[in-house]
Amino acid sequence: MAHQPERPQEYVCEGCHTVIAGTAHGDPPDHSYAPPEECAACGGTEFVEIQNYPSSG
Repeated sequence: MAHQPERPQEYVCEGCHTVIAGTAHGDPPDHSYAPPEECAACGGTEFVEIQNYPSSG
């Protein structure tokens, strides 16, 4: 059976609404994802998890 890659947690930049994959921390299977420190598109630093988008903040 072929390996099924894991889908990373995705975040949405509150400034420009770009969808960005989270950064993995740790090793599988005990890793977690965090938003990037800065949006590569606009330089924003506020992110919301994609399942919580659109946010009310």
